[in-house]
Amino acid sequence: MTDIVRLTANYLRLISIALCLLMSVACSDMPDQLSPSGYAVTAPSAAPAFQDYIADTREQLLQALEVVYQRGLPAPFGENYPLQRTLEMRSPFEISESPSCPQDSPRTGYLLLHGLTDSPYLLTAVARSLASRSPCTVVRSVLLPGHGTVPGDSLDVHRNEWRDITRYGVNSFQGRVDELYLVGYSAGATLAVEYADQHRDESLLAGLLLLSPAFGFPDASVSLSPYLRWFTRWLEPQQEQDAAKYETLAINAGAEFYLLVQEMNLSAMPALNLPVFMVISGADSTVDVAAAEQFFCEKVTEGQRQLVWYTSFNDGDLPALGCSGTNVEPVSDERYRLVSLSHVGLTMPSDDPHYGADAGYRQCLHYSRNTERMLACKNDDIGTVYGERSLLDEGLFDGMLMRRTTFNPVFAEMMAQVDCFFSATCEH
Repeated sequence: MTDIVRLTANYLRLISIALCLLMSVACSDMPDQLSPSGYAVTAPSAAPAFQDYIADTREQLLQALEVVYQRGLPAPFGENYPLQRTLEMRSPFEISESPSCPQDSPRTGYLLLHGLTDSPYLLTAVARSLASRSPCTVVRSVLLPGHGTVPGDSLDVHRNEWRDITRYGVNSFQGRVDELYLVGYSAGATLAVEYADQHRDESLLAGLLLLSPAFGFPDASVSLSPYLRWFTRWLEPQQEQDAAKYETLAINAGAEFYLLVQEMNLSAMPALNLPVFMVISGADSTVDVAAAEQFFCEKVTEGQRQLVWYTSFNDGDLPALGCSGTNVEPVSDERYRLVSLSHVGLTMPSDDPHYGADAGYRQCLHYSRNTERMLACKNDDIGTVYGERSLLDEGLFDGMLMRRTTFNPVFAEMMAQVDCFFSATCEH
């Protein structure tokens, strides 16, 4: 769920678009990817073996992406992203236990749930790190329905489909592992918490790892999204250029996620009695970090929780409650011209070939209405810094253009803390 906050910042503009549509005025020409592909990914109707689920989903993705690649340029996401690489990035996956795992040893499972508009690629580095903890580890990542193909396939997705794939993913571990951890990024964290709340007697469930969790929104006007979707489909349509995920948010998808959060009703939820490790960037402009901290402090049992809260260059985004288990860690790095982390960067190391520092993809969508600045943001490695768009002042940060941070220079340290927290040899 990397761009839902734009719902809140632009809702008045959306109302004007809605009126335009109601008057049958052709407001804009929609790119092909904003039409349904006919190959939308859904949750399995039965309970296939996980390898069959992967194969079936890959086939659907391939059919949709073949259309995308044939309609436009041979490499619509750039010459370094041929069809097969894009398919790999967007597909669900499994990392099985090592052959060196003793046959009678207990297995540990991790189910990875990505965010809104995202794909499993956003959690691949996390998956590799978790898999390295023990030769008896099984990691599985699912693809949320409506994702991975084209943004048009999220026009009619329903929140219950996301719940269905979460349930399928958990059930796929039954008889396969002895304990299971849910790993949720952004909207995936919401799905993980909701599942844990509704399955408190599930003996398999051992803990939660929540990254940039989405439990609230910075602006209450997002509540308009369930109504706006009947009048207009898109929030600032983009020419899709990210091989890993959608850059355009369907208002329907945003509305369904908003309703998911409302139905979860965190205020009435009893405290969870299982280990929870949470990571937040205090500068996060996509979700309400105060709501995430409140969940951590009020809904997770003391002694079973740890929160890593990354602050920006000026320590202006400190946690408000600072309850037990909270670790505040300033992050800035001159090597990468980095002034803060962001909502979208926590899960990727700085050397990631797609989202890493000065790698293949540069996140500059906040300049989409200014072509000159957007091109400079993408191409100028000297005149740019990395940070969260909430730090921008009139489009600049201290006279510099800003790329949204899509990597985490302390990723290895973060995962080491995760390992320590969930290890029997470390105190919570």
